[in-house]
Amino acid sequence: MLGVCGGFQLLGEHIEDDVESRAGHVDGLGVLPVRVRFAREKTLTRPVGEALGKPVEGYEIHHGVAEVLGGEAFISDEHGHGLDGCRVGQTWGTHWHGSLESDGFRRAFLREVARAAGRRFVPAPDTSFAALREEQLDRLGDLIEQHADTDALWRLIESGAPQGLPFIPPGAPA
Repeated sequence: MLGVCGGFQLLGEHIEDDVESRAGHVDGLGVLPVRVRFAREKTLTRPVGEALGKPVEGYEIHHGVAEVLGGEAFISDEHGHGLDGCRVGQTWGTHWHGSLESDGFRRAFLREVARAAGRRFVPAPDTSFAALREEQLDRLGDLIEQHADTDALWRLIESGAPQGLPFIPPGAPA
């Protein structure tokens, strides 16, 4: 099981939230030895580290500050110091969105999960997440160009909606 960001926090012992939901103390699932306290300032970073012997990077966008009380470090810096997350058995958690976009780390993670499940798994060595994403974005752009009135879209972007156009809630102006 892999929990990312809020999923990681839910896998912990409890969350203290006086910021977003203002729910106060909320029990987590207790699967990972983690306690989370919501800070007023949101963490917004693009961290870089290493996990399973491979470089990994991602992005963080959360109020929760995790206090890891045990387990194995999940993502470390180049000196082996834990940066984020933890692992207990086959339960992993991290705040790092996008970490599986790091090709080498994703392959190592999938191999480790398969090994622990008693399965042999050999990931394709040449799959590039960045190249596949770019290909999908190009296809989406081509479809929009072929099937949408792009001149009308540009007018909306540059000038806004025409006067008198009906607006359907939610979000309708008062």
